[in-house]
Amino acid sequence: MDSKKHPKGVEAHDDRITNLPDDLKSNILERLPLEEAVRTSFLSRKWRYTWASIPNLAFDVYFVKAPESTKFIDTVLLLHQGPIRKFYLSSKDLTVVPIERWILVLSRHGLEEINIRCYSMWRMPSCFFTIQSLKKVYLNDCILKLPHTFCGLKLLQFLSLDSCTISDDDFEKLVSSCPLLENLYLLFTSLRAVKINSPNLKLVKIDGFDQKYIHLITPGLIEASLSFLELSNDKIDYGNCLIDMFCSLSKIERLHLGCGVILYLKRGNNLKLPLKFDHLKELYMQLYVEDRNEATFAFSLLQNAPNLQYLRLAICPIGFDALVSIGTFWDLAMYKIVFEHLKFASIMYRGSVTESGLLPVRLLLFAAPLLEKMHIINYRKDFEFLKKLVSFKRASKEAEILLFDSVEDQYV
Repeated sequence: MDSKKHPKGVEAHDDRITNLPDDLKSNILERLPLEEAVRTSFLSRKWRYTWASIPNLAFDVYFVKAPESTKFIDTVLLLHQGPIRKFYLSSKDLTVVPIERWILVLSRHGLEEINIRCYSMWRMPSCFFTIQSLKKVYLNDCILKLPHTFCGLKLLQFLSLDSCTISDDDFEKLVSSCPLLENLYLLFTSLRAVKINSPNLKLVKIDGFDQKYIHLITPGLIEASLSFLELSNDKIDYGNCLIDMFCSLSKIERLHLGCGVILYLKRGNNLKLPLKFDHLKELYMQLYVEDRNEATFAFSLLQNAPNLQYLRLAICPIGFDALVSIGTFWDLAMYKIVFEHLKFASIMYRGSVTESGLLPVRLLLFAAPLLEKMHIINYRKDFEFLKKLVSFKRASKEAEILLFDSVEDQYV
C-alpha cells in the first residue's frame, strides 16, 4: 500500500495543532497548568518557546522550601518573552524565596494584575510601587511601606488587602494617589484610622478587628460592606465617628452591615440616622432582634430607606440589651414603616427560632404591599412556627414564602 503523501512544506511528524498560529497555541497553553505548559517545550523545536509568550502566569501550588520550586519560577521569568499581564502565586512561606527579584522582573513586563497569597508575613519591595501598568492587586499577609518617591498607581482599579500591615498615613496616600480606583477590600488590616479619599470609588468592604475611625470622601460610592469583630476598651467616640461615615453614604445603593456595627454606634449614644438613603435598594443586616439598640437602629435605617427593594436579615435571638416589652416595640414599627417598593426579603436564623425572632417576618409581611418572595432559612421544621407563619396578615396577596433548611438549599 502506498504511503500517504504530505502537503508540500509540511513535515510528516507535524500535526494540525503544531501548525496553528502562535497566538492560538499560546491561547491553548494558557488553559493548562503552568508546569504542563512548560513541558510542551520538549515536543519539538516549534514548541520549544511557545509557552514563553503566555501572558498569565499562575503558580498555584503551595511551594515548599525546596530550591527546585524557586528555580522553576526563576526559569519561567527568565525565559518569558513578551508581556506578563497576570501573576498569581500561592506559597506557604515567602520569606525564603526571592520575591524582590521576581517583582523587579514583573515590573518590566507590563504587569496588570498581581495576586500573592501566603501564610507568613512578607515585605513588598519598593519597586512594586513603580508598576504603572497595574490595574488589579490582591495581597495578603504583606507588609507595605510606600517609598518617598511614590507618585501613585494611575491605572489601579481594584485593591484587596487581606491581613496586611500598612501605616494609616501610607494607606491614605496610597488610595488618594490611585485616581481610577473603583473597588477596595480591607480585611483585618493593621489600620486604625481608615481615611479614604477616592472620587471614583464604587465599592468598599471593611472587615476588621478594631477600626477606631472611618472617614470617607467617596461621592461615587454605590456599595459598602462593614463588619467589626472586636472593640478595644479605650474611650474613643466610635459611634459618632461611624454616624459621620453614614452621612457620606447618601448615594449608596447596596449596603451590608455585619457584626459589630451597632455596637460601635451604641458607644456614641446615637442610633438614629440623620439622613435619608433615597438610593438604597439592597440591604443586608445582622440583627439581635431582642436588643433595644439593634431595634432602634434597624427602624431608623428602614424608615430612611424609602426605595428599598431587597432586604436580607440575619436574625440572632439574644441581644446585649434585651427589651422586656419587645413585642410592643415591634408592634409600633408595623404602623410607622411601609416598604412601598420591597420585592424580595430573606430571613436567616442563627440559632433557634424564638417568639421574638418571628417579629421581623410579621412586620415585613404586614408592611410590604409589593412583596413577591420571602425566603426563610434555618427554620428547623418547627410545626408551631408554621402555624404562626400562616396566621400573619399579608399586605401582598402575591407574596410567596419559601422555607429552607440551610443557606445552600435556596440555591439548589
